[in-house]
Amino acid sequence: MKKNIIISILVLVTLSFSINKSFAWGRTGHSIVAQIAFSYLDEKTKANVMKYLDTLTIEQAASWMDNLRNDKSYDYLKPYHYINIEKGENYTPTTEDNIVNGINNAMLKLNNMSNLSKEEITLNLLILFHLIGDLHQPLHCGYGVDKGGNTIQVSFFGKGSNLHRLWDSDIIEYKKMNLDSCFKFNTYSKKQIRQIKKIDVVKWMNESRSHLTQVYQFSSNKIEDHYINYNSPIIKKQLLDAGIRLAKVLKKYFHHLPCS
Repeated sequence: MKKNIIISILVLVTLSFSINKSFAWGRTGHSIVAQIAFSYLDEKTKANVMKYLDTLTIEQAASWMDNLRNDKSYDYLKPYHYINIEKGENYTPTTEDNIVNGINNAMLKLNNMSNLSKEEITLNLLILFHLIGDLHQPLHCGYGVDKGGNTIQVSFFGKGSNLHRLWDSDIIEYKKMNLDSCFKFNTYSKKQIRQIKKIDVVKWMNESRSHLTQVYQFSSNKIEDHYINYNSPIIKKQLLDAGIRLAKVLKKYFHHLPCS
């Protein structure tokens, strides 16, 4: 690969922390997903993942794809953040760039890791860190007619926002969600966790979409506590599931590698 991806990543991450972004789950949500994932990993897998992240933290890795929105050399990644399927329609496999294909393509490349450079492995690792999180935000699998809720303006305690941002970060920040609050929500049995871990990206997407009816259940554009309290459990569940599934994917591709 001609471009030194790791150097580019480090520069972009450094610059991004001075910029206010509101993409995907938001920095807090993506950090929670990464932290949950690492809590489910063995030490060998953690060490191998960190080797390829180089100096990046797992929190920085999880937000990396949002931190390069202004770098045109990565414009090809933009369609990977979402998929639009209109209400009442079902997913149809396609060769178009979208979040489902983005995750599956990254895993396909890591299946042949011996043919990849370290930089290419790092790139695909970062894509998985981020997109598995994105996929579990229902509006990243939402309706094209309103651009995944981005065109639906809402008032959040007197502050202007939109439905997409509300789910990305507003509710998470308002409820002060963190790793501990998501773990307290974890009532899964071992059998349920085994089911959740099964790698099936389309199934994960359809699960996210199953929450869209509830996402759109508000009578006015003024978002109040009833809506927040009603939907907070969904957000915690989605963050938790994303972390559990990210852990499974990371273990699949990085546990078998020799520790250096």
